[in-house]
Amino acid sequence: MRKHRMLFVFILAVLPLMGLSANIISQPAATVNLIRNTVITVESLDQRVKAYQAEAAASGSKEIVKRMDVLEVMVNDELVLQGAERDGFTITEVQVDQMLRQQKAYVEQQIGRAITDAQFETVIRNNYGISLADFRKSIRESALVDLYVRGKMSAVLQSYPEPTVEQINEFFRTNRSAFMNPELVRLSHIFMPFSDTDKAEVKKQMDQLARWLRYNTYTFEELVPRYSKDADSVGKGGDIGWLAFDDEQMRAYLGAQFFDAVFALPLGKPSGVLESTGGYHIVKVTTHTDPKLLTIEDPINPESKTTVRQYIKQTLTTRNQQVAYLRAIDQLVQQLRGEAMINILISEEQSN
Repeated sequence: MRKHRMLFVFILAVLPLMGLSANIISQPAATVNLIRNTVITVESLDQRVKAYQAEAAASGSKEIVKRMDVLEVMVNDELVLQGAERDGFTITEVQVDQMLRQQKAYVEQQIGRAITDAQFETVIRNNYGISLADFRKSIRESALVDLYVRGKMSAVLQSYPEPTVEQINEFFRTNRSAFMNPELVRLSHIFMPFSDTDKAEVKKQMDQLARWLRYNTYTFEELVPRYSKDADSVGKGGDIGWLAFDDEQMRAYLGAQFFDAVFALPLGKPSGVLESTGGYHIVKVTTHTDPKLLTIEDPINPESKTTVRQYIKQTLTTRNQQVAYLRAIDQLVQQLRGEAMINILISEEQSN
């Protein structure tokens, strides 16, 4: 663990910042004073150590979490928060509300349906082990740190190098086997969701549509706007985009039987009634491509205008930006440590 590592910068990796108030609930481990004196207690330190140990164990890491290193991180956390307050950087409650809505929308996108606030809080508790109030506090502090770093250390953040042509080519040669498009199909569908109470009735309706298509009573394009219940695709002729054969997440989401049936369909001919985990579909495959090893000038996928070369350049640029960001944090922390009064009140022996 690096001595000046700032662990709460990234919103989705935050842990509760516990024990940073001035309320002494156990023996003090350290005090931090930039604009006010704040006590970091032994109890809060031990809670953070346990949290990091649990995180390391869950990720399979064998890294040893040292108590004194964790204390240094907590000191740095407090320093940056006090520094942001001193220098006039703030995050409003309206901004926090917006960030929470974005987090909730992301969860809804992942599971494919809307959720209530209570369900969102359950997701937060299950994934982070904290309440929604603590998650809100963590989001606010994470955003405040990011705002402060970008506001105070912009010169450092802009000092990253652009990747060279040689570096891009070398990255491609080293990782060439990773640049392969899997077997892909592009789908259009007529969709009707079902529930346990109306499943048979929905199947009956879909069977009727399938008969009309089989006997050319109506075309697929005529039936989509009249009967499909997928609001997002109705205006596009039922088009729902690309499906990759190696997409295990979508295989689990849609159901293996539906997934395999789709890839076995002939091109351009509507299927019979197929059942997914959420409803019944009549599917038409509009494009079917075989696996392809990409060249550096190929599009990264069939729908993208971004080439492999452009993708690699952006990947390397992002990596360099992240290095510059960590350097900016380190330099800011060092500045603040030079301006603050910091007292470490436990010894190395006590930290073991």
